[in-house]
Amino acid sequence: MNAARWGSLEWGTYAYSFGHRLVVIRKERGYSQEQLAERSGLHRNQISNLERGTSNRDPFVSDPQMSTVYRLARALDVPPSYLLPDLESQVRGRSSEQMSSEALSIIETRLRDDLEFLRTDR
Repeated sequence: MNAARWGSLEWGTYAYSFGHRLVVIRKERGYSQEQLAERSGLHRNQISNLERGTSNRDPFVSDPQMSTVYRLARALDVPPSYLLPDLESQVRGRSSEQMSSEALSIIETRLRDDLEFLRTDR
């Protein structure tokens, strides 16, 4: 990864965390990548790249624009914060969600609980 562009931030860990959250929420909502693409106005390949944390352009790590985050949140009927990793802590060199498989499991459980709350709150 280009150190001049990202400094000491390991953006790939944040991109992977974003993608992991996107997959969990999309599957909980029962959407395929194609269905989410249609609902959000994005291409299926873009959804796939975001979920994998990859890009076709150098530095080959996904870096979604804010408009993309909001389009996905609207299509998934969730607050944008559900898609963004590490919102409750200071930004570190790497996403804390990538520290262990246990950390990923905790995020999955929280997201599922939050989605269940959204379902019952409406």
